[in-house]
Amino acid sequence: MSFVFPSSGTSGATVTVTPTASYTTNATEGTTDTTTVSSPATTATTPTEVDPCNPNPCGKNSAKCIPMYFTYVCQCPYGFYYNSSTCYPGKIFPGTIILAENYPKDIETVNSSLYLQMFQNLTTFFKAAFSSTDYKQTVIVEVHVTTGNTRSENFGVNITVMNIFEENTKETTETVIEQIQAEANRSNYMYLYNSTTHCAVFNCDNATTECQESEYPECTCKSGFSKTAWDDFSCSDCSSDCSADDNKYCAREDGVPKCYCMTNFKKEGEKCVSCPVGYSGQNCENNFELILIIVGTVFGAIILCLVVAVSIVSVRAKCSQDPEKKSLIKPKYSNPDTSSESRIFPRVQTTSGHPNPGYQPNPYEARSSNRNRFLDGDYDDVYDISREPEGFRMQRR
Repeated sequence: MSFVFPSSGTSGATVTVTPTASYTTNATEGTTDTTTVSSPATTATTPTEVDPCNPNPCGKNSAKCIPMYFTYVCQCPYGFYYNSSTCYPGKIFPGTIILAENYPKDIETVNSSLYLQMFQNLTTFFKAAFSSTDYKQTVIVEVHVTTGNTRSENFGVNITVMNIFEENTKETTETVIEQIQAEANRSNYMYLYNSTTHCAVFNCDNATTECQESEYPECTCKSGFSKTAWDDFSCSDCSSDCSADDNKYCAREDGVPKCYCMTNFKKEGEKCVSCPVGYSGQNCENNFELILIIVGTVFGAIILCLVVAVSIVSVRAKCSQDPEKKSLIKPKYSNPDTSSESRIFPRVQTTSGHPNPGYQPNPYEARSSNRNRFLDGDYDDVYDISREPEGFRMQRR
């Protein structure tokens, strides 16, 4: 539900460094008085010498001290309001606001003077709007300048707030909006108010959780995430199936836990499987082993071809040896029958293994059938040939 409120005076005017007006309501006369909060001519820098939250002024409880421009505000956990150093349970009415005037981006900075002025104006506005109720506190959740990137320009401002009442209040969303509308008609500070969901002010981590809407929302983990003992608004761990048993491990990237496959594994669907042959590393992106396999195979093939070629050449060389060379020398002692052989030169026979070490075979000995191959001569006229145990003997007549 949203309402656009009419405004008076300089509605929509651009405000840069002029003093900011805060509005207070005179409850007895029903009129609105305007007071001015002085501001410096330029945006003040963040104080560095004084820490308003040291020592902690919010007491020893769950309240948190938020440092502002030379001051502070105590803020309790969701569902509680702060009062007298203690946090009390309350009922929350969340909403969003668009201011009637434009401001520079410095208004987003919590410890800037512009933020302090905005905080004071909103607190005064809601106290006046809920003056007759059990209203307790307004908490600013987020301030966002709608457009522009430079701090010197002025733009519209969206503010997300929580208005907290007593736990057993009788107020409803409708009555809260009616009272805000009535106060806006008496002032020119607010342009638009929208009621919003409780999830909008609960601050669940959008990256790891999903907010389940209720008066007290619950941040449930998205798929692939799980909560640890200290998690309320986020899921800072991976799910249980991200483990070494599934070849996975959990790591943080930009503050968000992510599940990765272990080294030498890659993701296929929801599983991490081993890298193919030749690949390794994170997500199997390293192919160095594949290069080694290819190079090794090529060199192996080349070496094998060389071995085969040398073997073939060697075998061919042995087979193509000159037959005359083979027949010139006859190893060991063999049959001296040379009738079946035809050669120009006589074959030399070795005497290895012969019983008579001095035996010398006659290379010209031949069977009678081959005697006609030798030229007839008058050898009988000069020499006599006789056989002896040690071989042939020739003597002159």
